[in-house]
Amino acid sequence: MSLQKSNGAISLQRVPERPRFGCKGPLAEAWLGEFALEVPQGANAWTCPADGGVLIARLATSEFLVETVAGDGSPAHSRITEAARLLFDPRQRRAGLVPVLRQDTVLELSGTRANDLLVETCNVNFMPLARAARADGGTLVLTSMIGVGVTVIARRAGSDLRYTIWCDPSFDHYLWSTLSEIATGLGN
Repeated sequence: MSLQKSNGAISLQRVPERPRFGCKGPLAEAWLGEFALEVPQGANAWTCPADGGVLIARLATSEFLVETVAGDGSPAHSRITEAARLLFDPRQRRAGLVPVLRQDTVLELSGTRANDLLVETCNVNFMPLARAARADGGTLVLTSMIGVGVTVIARRAGSDLRYTIWCDPSFDHYLWSTLSEIATGLGN
């Protein structure tokens, strides 16, 4: 289901399901390297090479969120699907590599008043993140938005700035409805 809330000044939409998985542990970075996945070097960072179709977020120092941003038939999609299959296969388990099931709700926020919505719902100033936003990587923020733990990145798509927000799916309805209500108020 793809829902979108737009009032001209703010666009909030649900991102359709994309293959994703997580892994953590002292061997996680090296294991991702076995799949030729470019891992961000610093903590709380993300990367998405233009030709790769795979977004990788480093959460702290040794936990990773890996998500395909390319279409179903892409080589990236196949690579991520195979990596996830191996990671979650009990016969393939390795000491120091822990699979993490990622069933996140993913939202995208954009528009001229997007920062106003963020200021109203979160205690992080996203303006420096927005100014530094690129299409291929940058800093990510682990924070709380209206009481819900979220991971947020700012990403350029041409001249557009989009915030991608991941949260636990059990908060899907609450986060969506509250952000939609605030977005409607900011559009007036």
